[in-house]
Amino acid sequence: MAGGNVSPRQKMINMMYLVLTALLALNVTKEILLAFTVIDNSLKKSTSNIEVKTVQMVSQLQKISGDNQAAKAALGFCNEANKVTSDFIGGIREIKTHLLRYSVGALDPNDKNIKPENAFSLPKEGEPARKDFKFYPAFPWVETKYGDMPELKAGDNLDEHVRYFNEELAGKRGKDLELLINQTRVKLLLTLKKAQADVDLGKNPETKAFLISKMNELSMKTSLTAGDVKDPFDSKSGKITNKEGQMLDWSEQYFHSTPLAAVFAILSKIENDAKLLESEVCQSLAESVSAADFKFDAIIPVVAAKTGAVVTGQTYEADILLAAYNSKADMKIFVNGSSIPVEAGVGKYKVTPQSPGTNTLDVKISVPKPGGGEEIKVGKAEYTAFAPSAAISADALAVFYVGLENPVSISVGGIDPSNYLVRIVNEQGGPTTAQIKGSKGRYNVSIAKRTDAKVKIQVAVKLSDGRVKSMGDKVFKVNRVPDPRFQCGGVEFKGSVNVNALKYQKAATAVLDGFVYEGVKFRVTGYKFMAVGRRTNGPKFAKSGNADLSPVKAILDQLGPGDLMTFTDITAVGPDGTERLLDNASAQVK
Repeated sequence: MAGGNVSPRQKMINMMYLVLTALLALNVTKEILLAFTVIDNSLKKSTSNIEVKTVQMVSQLQKISGDNQAAKAALGFCNEANKVTSDFIGGIREIKTHLLRYSVGALDPNDKNIKPENAFSLPKEGEPARKDFKFYPAFPWVETKYGDMPELKAGDNLDEHVRYFNEELAGKRGKDLELLINQTRVKLLLTLKKAQADVDLGKNPETKAFLISKMNELSMKTSLTAGDVKDPFDSKSGKITNKEGQMLDWSEQYFHSTPLAAVFAILSKIENDAKLLESEVCQSLAESVSAADFKFDAIIPVVAAKTGAVVTGQTYEADILLAAYNSKADMKIFVNGSSIPVEAGVGKYKVTPQSPGTNTLDVKISVPKPGGGEEIKVGKAEYTAFAPSAAISADALAVFYVGLENPVSISVGGIDPSNYLVRIVNEQGGPTTAQIKGSKGRYNVSIAKRTDAKVKIQVAVKLSDGRVKSMGDKVFKVNRVPDPRFQCGGVEFKGSVNVNALKYQKAATAVLDGFVYEGVKFRVTGYKFMAVGRRTNGPKFAKSGNADLSPVKAILDQLGPGDLMTFTDITAVGPDGTERLLDNASAQVK
């Protein structure tokens, strides 16, 4: 921003320019935002499928609980786990509703006058609902007309959710969300711990040992965690520091510089994690009923996948098994007509998709009956593969400036930021002085010398199977910081100049007007001065090898209204360390 006698109107124009450039810099393409919406809806379908299978499993358990006390006890713990998950998802969906209100201008997240549905790009009044909208249970005011979450109007917003989680109430909402996630994990695992002490389930050593084993297995396996978790029943906030040394909360790590559409996908992923853990807890309780004698007369197929969405080229893995299965049975499992390996009653299925799209798995499980023959159970599952894409954005303009720290944000949908592999190269090959430093999606690019006109940022990720996959790149121009404008201290050379004001200035300065980065400084290293007036008896000259204005003070005393002065051969050094020749500065004395 310019100093000196700048009008309020000009200051406002300068501020609007900075805001505009920041908005341009933070722009995320519509395709990327749409991909986050597709991922969000895919996660909801996966969560819905898990919930249906859990309901079926509990229903089968209920059928045999009439005269089976162990089954009755297991059913009670299943209902307890369902209550924990229902309360948790209700809390997550309340957060989503709050964020929708914030995205359309609400100051209070509970303001009932702000309609959350206004945050979506919905059909206009009288227009038919889109045919591809199916069932979307997250918001009651959407499910009657639509299904999958429509596109968010403010899906590229980067600020409102940061204000909601990290800035308002001293960051309490973000900390509460972290605590809610960890408490929900603990409560779900505690149902298995309580079952171990139950008079019916825990009385048999084999059943108790089975429940302990399952509890420990799920505590290590579940993704329903937030922060640095030490053990199943104790956790603390995971902290990292930014470059200023300030501590960053878990919510700030995941939601800062993240588009609103991606925040919704992250929250839906957390819902999915909770439902998956609930399903596995209920499955463990059902299996515990027959852990001692390996007998169970209600069987259903269950497909438990680590994730319902993968990047093309990344391996999709799923465990396909029967709830309350007999691990000693000669079980056969088929997926899409092909037999898969079975280990201790669990089918191991792996596939590597090569093209994006939704894939369906037709599952058939054959189990021998105790009296002979076999029982066939069938089921379906689906997963979605997405083409690799990386969003790379400069936090200022699509230009890097020599000698400055240029901030850059990078995000890859569905990939943990700690697995990003980022580098910067000369766009046309050859050596470069450009360097990129940072981690987890937030980086700074520095360029010592302008040896190349353009540079390219390349992004790859490390997949869970250890392979490295390229996710894309982006080219940026390399410019030097523009030349500053010369002035004497706070006095600008525009039109006529008050000579008395000049006399009080100690040093010459070089000022940047309206530059995208604030705080960029130049140092004046020399100048020549010439003045002519009625009392100077001809031109008067002075010069300096630095910014000191002392050499011109005696000449200024001889000047009066209408006299002329000019600074020439002005040199200054900027952040890139090179000396520049600036434009002359002339004015008439008033």
